[in-house]
Amino acid sequence: MYYMKKEIFSNIINRLIEIEPTESPLISCFVNLEHPRPDYLKEFEYRATMTAKRLGGIRAIDFEDALEEIREYLNTKIKSLSKSAAIYCRWGDHPVFLPIQFDVPLKTDFIVDQLPHIYPLIELKDTYHRFVIAILTETEARILETTIGTVTGDILKRKPDLRQRIGREWTKEHYHNYRDEQANLFVKEKIDIIESLMQRGGHNHLILAGSPKMVARLKKALPVRLRSKLIDTVNSNPREGLSPILTDSINLFITAENMESHCRVEELESAVFSNGLGVCGCLATMEALENGTASMLILDQKFLETDTREEMVRLATRQGIPIETVNRNETMLRLGGAGCLLRYLPTANAEQRVLLAA
Repeated sequence: MYYMKKEIFSNIINRLIEIEPTESPLISCFVNLEHPRPDYLKEFEYRATMTAKRLGGIRAIDFEDALEEIREYLNTKIKSLSKSAAIYCRWGDHPVFLPIQFDVPLKTDFIVDQLPHIYPLIELKDTYHRFVIAILTETEARILETTIGTVTGDILKRKPDLRQRIGREWTKEHYHNYRDEQANLFVKEKIDIIESLMQRGGHNHLILAGSPKMVARLKKALPVRLRSKLIDTVNSNPREGLSPILTDSINLFITAENMESHCRVEELESAVFSNGLGVCGCLATMEALENGTASMLILDQKFLETDTREEMVRLATRQGIPIETVNRNETMLRLGGAGCLLRYLPTANAEQRVLLAA
């Protein structure tokens, strides 16, 4: 499994948006590694050949050099469990080579431009993002932190074995009562760890897995503040390994994320047509991002204005504005495929801005 810390991914995005354009072409190559190796290599070569026909002079030379570096990486550096890769490469006076592998799929694409295309990474981050999985059995607990489908934190706690004390110090009744008390303490300890981890990492989603009895006990004991973040429970058997649990959890998370995205669209539509704290369409969205009134950027994944979309996500990323992507939402498409929730009305004075923000 390919481990990526959340800080690394954020640093990659920040590094990409700071790259300056040059005369040399910059390749943004996205490869779905779930396809058979000969197939994705053939697709890569086809797209590269089609692009090469449009280039000439020194740009063509720099393109071929960058292409060879990507080709070598795809042939020699792909990890066996990776499901996708994003590779940014440019030769010339200001070279760039930034390869990333993921444990979740990414749509295959091949883009040549002056700047790196980061929207596919933004969509990937929004689709999978981060959540916590708590796996509880009668003997142990694992608490996992995930980032973009990859485990970035793993806390393992084993339950103390009390069986040897039966018949020596305790009666069976005494033992069972004490065992229940220890189980409750064991669950409480895990809840404290989950809460601390979620607060520290800013997670908003929790998934439970493990033995039905212990999962039910943990679920019942969750405080309201954590219960509100619970997505669902996974039925996978921990004895079968971590991968099935992670796969099922990712599927549950994607479903929950889609529901949240659709709720954001409803919020945007209401803001656009009621209180004015929302705008939609390319021009109004760009204006809100440029003048600093946007509090969230919302994009439909079928939004086809590629250059405009890239500029929007760059502006939002530089300002630390959250980006929500939604898949095939009819309302969002009617709104122009792009929109922003606003912090305040563009025409509001300072006092009104404070009231609206509150």
